[in-house]
Amino acid sequence: MNRMLRIMLMPFMLIARIMLGLAAFITSIASSVLGLIVGVFIILSVIEFAIGYTHNGFAFLLLALLASPIGLPAISSFILNRVDHILGFFEGHLS
Repeated sequence: MNRMLRIMLMPFMLIARIMLGLAAFITSIASSVLGLIVGVFIILSVIEFAIGYTHNGFAFLLLALLASPIGLPAISSFILNRVDHILGFFEGHLS
């Protein structure tokens, strides 16, 4: 019974692992691009503070915080780690 269940679920687990790897790759590329965008947002916020538009300066600082490694990339990394642990749990119980 366990062997038959393992054979039936193997394609789904393989597809899930491939999708997880693809998501991790896309996340790593996106976080490097976001790193460049953070620099632009910080420069724009400094310019906005210098010309007196403090509301816009704070908005750009907030966008820089969301795009920084402690913002959205950290959330996506956390989700990818949780999905990896869940897949490992199911693979451990099937073997």
